[in-house]
Amino acid sequence: MVRKRESRMEVIFGLSGAIFMVIMLPLTALITPGYTPLEHTVSSLGLMEAKSLFSIAFVVTGSLLIPFYIYLEKELVNINENLRRVATGVAIFTNMCIALVGIIPDETYVAAFVAFHGFVASTAFIGSSLYIVLYSYLMYLVPKSSMYKGPAFKRYLAIYGFIIGIVLVFLLILFNPLVEWILSIMILIWILITASQCISYKFFNLPGMYYKKDQYPEALELFEDALQILDNLGIKGDPIKKTLKENISFLRNEIEKEPNNVES
Repeated sequence: MVRKRESRMEVIFGLSGAIFMVIMLPLTALITPGYTPLEHTVSSLGLMEAKSLFSIAFVVTGSLLIPFYIYLEKELVNINENLRRVATGVAIFTNMCIALVGIIPDETYVAAFVAFHGFVASTAFIGSSLYIVLYSYLMYLVPKSSMYKGPAFKRYLAIYGFIIGIVLVFLLILFNPLVEWILSIMILIWILITASQCISYKFFNLPGMYYKKDQYPEALELFEDALQILDNLGIKGDPIKKTLKENISFLRNEIEKEPNNVES
């Protein structure tokens, strides 16, 4: 069951990174004297009194989101392979830049730092919006792909991702601090929803086998039937039998722990 745990850990990284930013970014703004999102950009927090918190927030979040998008790339298969790879490449590069946004300015090289920060900050907004639009398009195509067996992302999540792309266009036109804050919040919400929908599914180390908690009894019956068929065929020592037994044990334990939740 190692593979299942690793997959869930990658999702937890993404969820934790988004939650951390949701807490730290508003906190940094609140404790910064005279700061208001109506007049100041997100990046300006990195030049004010609470710049250390700002730095920690971006370094931690950018780093934690990279494994999450590697996981997402492995799930959104059999839809559009080229688009999936492009989206993941943009996501990884963007989150590296997000982590670099947290670098505290060096007063010795002001001009160089301004140019560097401008690049990584712009990439953070443009790149995040771009890969979200690309991933959202893949999610939008999920119902049309008969080969897709991953998490069933909700259609509203894809539409929400497209709206993020529209908000980016407004930001590039207006260069308004409030629009920048709105876009930042929308990006974090998309990540939270996406990670939550991923984590609500359990991967049983068998390709294509995804079940929610209310489907555990059905999954248990299917795995027990499969194991019985292999036994009837006299197959012994096959790796798939070991996997089936592990899944059966896992499902039984989960059903016994939360019988009321499963039945509801």
